[in-house]
Amino acid sequence: MRISTYFNRVAYSLRSPLIDVGSPEEVVLVAGMGRSGTTWAANVINHDHTHRVMFEPFFPARVKDARGFQYIQYLHPLSRNAMLAAKARRILSGKARNAWIDQANTGYFYRRRIVKDIRCNLMLGWLQMIAGAPPLVLVVRHPLQVALSWAKLGWGREALGNKTDFDHIVGQKQLLVDYPVIAETLKSIDRGSLLEVLVFQWAVFHLVPSRQLTPGTAYILYYESLLAEKDNEAEKLFRHLGRPFDPELIHRALSKPASTNFQNRDPRRDRARLLGSWAEEIPQRDKKRAGDILKMFGLDGIYDSKGYPTGEPFLKHDSSASLY
Repeated sequence: MRISTYFNRVAYSLRSPLIDVGSPEEVVLVAGMGRSGTTWAANVINHDHTHRVMFEPFFPARVKDARGFQYIQYLHPLSRNAMLAAKARRILSGKARNAWIDQANTGYFYRRRIVKDIRCNLMLGWLQMIAGAPPLVLVVRHPLQVALSWAKLGWGREALGNKTDFDHIVGQKQLLVDYPVIAETLKSIDRGSLLEVLVFQWAVFHLVPSRQLTPGTAYILYYESLLAEKDNEAEKLFRHLGRPFDPELIHRALSKPASTNFQNRDPRRDRARLLGSWAEEIPQRDKKRAGDILKMFGLDGIYDSKGYPTGEPFLKHDSSASLY
């Protein structure tokens, strides 16, 4: 170990004497594609500040315990990898600690934790399998709103790395074998079109959990519903988690922008743009192309033409993908 690394760890321990005494079962997993609202959702669940929030602990370049996982890792629920399983259980049980993971915590003593991550969608079924099916909240946001946000922020390349997110996805042969529609759709994607690439990524990120997970094993939290129907959606979410909540504190959490709100949007004043700026800023021909890609994946019925969830079941379990 380098001396600088050693002193960095000592310094972190001294300034952050965080204690996590929660059992391995005391965890809620909040997942979703980047720019979908996962940080915001985690803050809502943690409205009473009783949970330790573990920020993106499956980021191998930032977290020692995550080394061995790919930047965007696909795993079939039945995959047998003892090393990765041990690392994942260690993370979910709260044993992993560093300044990156605990950047959002201000308390010192926790009995519960929230694992919030944007790189887990392709292994959610596996995580549930190896961890005893912890409560899972999957945050979903309109594909074109996500794509627009990624484009404005210049996202799409591995943080602290050289490969693109697209490369990480299409380079995993087992993923293409398990989901032939990905390889088939890939043939028609214009890799020079940022919009097509991002919509393709959105489709892959949502296809896999929609087939691996079964109703009851996960709560599908639509960003649009949480923004437009706050009280109703919050009540349903906490009922699913089996936990009480304080409506006043929930409203405060919903009104407060997340730390990852890089475009400085206010959930109260900018609601219209948060919900539908894609409709104004993306050309019609690109909207049609996006619709064609989503249709190839069977994901074109999730949102209506105005960008609101249709109520179509998101989870369409494939018995070959999971044991649930």
